[in-house]
Amino acid sequence: MSSTVPPGVFWIDDIAPFKADPAERLSEARKYMPLPAAFREAATALRTMIQDPSRLANEAEDLLTELYRTAAQENFLLAPASLPGVGSPYNVATTIPRHVWQGLPMPYRSIGYRELPLLSWEDRHWLAVAWGEPDRHCSAREYHEPVWHDYLARYLRSR
Repeated sequence: MSSTVPPGVFWIDDIAPFKADPAERLSEARKYMPLPAAFREAATALRTMIQDPSRLANEAEDLLTELYRTAAQENFLLAPASLPGVGSPYNVATTIPRHVWQGLPMPYRSIGYRELPLLSWEDRHWLAVAWGEPDRHCSAREYHEPVWHDYLARYLRSR
């Protein structure tokens, strides 16, 4: 997979004009995933949109679902911060096609929220109020361990 950042562009400069518009900020952040900070930017934009009092309840629910999926995808791709023999998991994440990691199911009941560090305390509270407590808590990486290990093996063979 090629770089997610266009040549000659520093991604944070590209996203800066959209800081005041959460929908545009989210759109721009998505372009730069799987960069770690792009997930944080997306989560910030989603939180702002969720808290907008003019939103309808079903819109807020959809945004909460997107916030949860974003946190779970970030966890699958980028946690922990370092991998023995690999360094940053970002090195492996860039080899996983976008349609693969975006298509992975991230069931709240099975993954929960405790192992998703992108979620704030407030996010976790929103999730528990909206969806109840999950059946268990694990990392998204643990939940999709066979997929991760397949791409990790491919990455290690290609080095």
